[in-house]
Amino acid sequence: MSQPSVNFEQLEYKVSDSAAYIRLNRPEVYNSFTTQLYGEVKNAVRLANADPDVDIIVITGTGKAFATGGDLREVLSRIEDEDPLALYAYDDNMPFETVKYSAKTTIAAINGICVAGGLAIASACDIQLSVKSAVFGVPEARIGLASSMMPSLLLSKISLSKLKYLLYTAKTISATEAERIGLITEVVDDDALESRVLEVIKEVRRTSPNARALYGEYLNRLLPTAPNSDLYRSFRSPECVEGLRAFKDKREPGFKGTENGK
Repeated sequence: MSQPSVNFEQLEYKVSDSAAYIRLNRPEVYNSFTTQLYGEVKNAVRLANADPDVDIIVITGTGKAFATGGDLREVLSRIEDEDPLALYAYDDNMPFETVKYSAKTTIAAINGICVAGGLAIASACDIQLSVKSAVFGVPEARIGLASSMMPSLLLSKISLSKLKYLLYTAKTISATEAERIGLITEVVDDDALESRVLEVIKEVRRTSPNARALYGEYLNRLLPTAPNSDLYRSFRSPECVEGLRAFKDKREPGFKGTENGK
């Protein structure tokens, strides 16, 4: 298949030496995910899987971030929209399962900040290569949001106690710590990410594509999973609405039982 005629607006897609490169391209907002960008990632992964000339998919970001999760202003706008289907459109476009169940081997080339939905995308990939300067975290609880997909993706990588700590504190950790606890595969110097990705592609290609796809199927049967649609319940909670409004107003949220919420 030649270079596709599909027009992506919020990411760059190219095929080079039988590897499909998906580069998130909203650097001005740290590659936060709009409904459109989520959908474009999903379709780009599908496009790569449909291309017989592609055997590996690399996902990376532009600028200082790999990705930083959902565009919270858009989420709040959809929550406040009178259309009851507005949130479902956002939820339905989420690409985590598409990445996780990709028949082609996936590599997350983590070039910077990797939190929330960005961490979910990276965790859904088969291999995670990260620069030393990257940070990782699950900050959703700070705005009253809980994603069912995040625990199911991370529990296959780190211990339950470590996962609870990340979820309940919303703290970020360094790339070195992320590697130590098994959250990511490998840390490299900031200027060595691209070359290491190419080396890993060569290493992976020493194995059979069909064998890799079968291993992926076998592992996915064993690993926990959760539907994207569970996120809708969290979006509708009063605490999530308060958290998103606080983010918009640049203030601390007033959750009940906290100093601001009493």
